[in-house]
Amino acid sequence: MSIPVNDLHKDTVFKYQGRIYKVLEYKHKSIARGKADIKIKALNLGNRAIVEVSFKSGQTVEEVACHVQNMDYVYFDERKQQLVLSDPQTKKRVFVPANLLSEEKRKFLTEGAVVRTLVLDEDNIVSVEIPIVVEMEVKETPPSEKGDTAAGGSKPAVLSTGAVVRVPMFIRVGDVIKVNTERGEYMERVRS
Repeated sequence: MSIPVNDLHKDTVFKYQGRIYKVLEYKHKSIARGKADIKIKALNLGNRAIVEVSFKSGQTVEEVACHVQNMDYVYFDERKQQLVLSDPQTKKRVFVPANLLSEEKRKFLTEGAVVRTLVLDEDNIVSVEIPIVVEMEVKETPPSEKGDTAAGGSKPAVLSTGAVVRVPMFIRVGDVIKVNTERGEYMERVRS
């Protein structure tokens, strides 16, 4: 089914020139005497390349039938370079290529974490997204000295998965913190 490019929005999946894309950003720019320009930053779901595509208002693309499904993260298989996910209803395990999720984002995955998958056809997972905010335990960080917090500095902290983020000086080993996974940054302490 064809849809007008004006109806595209973030996370819409469409087919254009024989390739399947997922919209990452959508910009609509009006021109004084003419059709509006629509610029889309999209992820090519075939080769994982990010491309920018320009359309004129009124053009159409082919809509792709897909659905979003939440799944539980089980583990990462280093040897096969696959994420192992589990369907929460059926407990069926699903193996997904590691390139669907960047190495930086995989560092924030803990066993049992809920991930959002985009499924084409019946079982063809083409995209995996982790939550934007996760809670993680601090496993290693240098101790803070008296007076360190006066200047508002930061120090590195190793989290339970091995990810490293900068944290305020008052954070100690064993603290649970919130981390923004898009930027890889400390947000706040949940509990100490």
